[in-house]
Amino acid sequence: MVEWSAVLTAEENSSENSGCFFLLLPPKPPKSNHPPMERVQHMTKSAIRRASQIEVNPQAKRNLQELFVNFTLILICLLLIYIIVLLSS
Repeated sequence: MVEWSAVLTAEENSSENSGCFFLLLPPKPPKSNHPPMERVQHMTKSAIRRASQIEVNPQAKRNLQELFVNFTLILICLLLIYIIVLLSS
């Protein structure tokens, strides 16, 4: 749960609207002893660790592999066509 802090602010310079209003401020980030780069590396490693624990349906995994192979074959064919066009001109 995110805790927001509220600040009560009074308008002193306004002659017509002499009132108060609340200003919501976002929570301050937790202080860390790590330098920013170490913190980013830690967050990246923990995200990779969590992602590697996700179980993927075997059918979905097979479909993704076939999609990747098809995409790679299309790129190879386009590259060959480009080379043939370059050599023929």
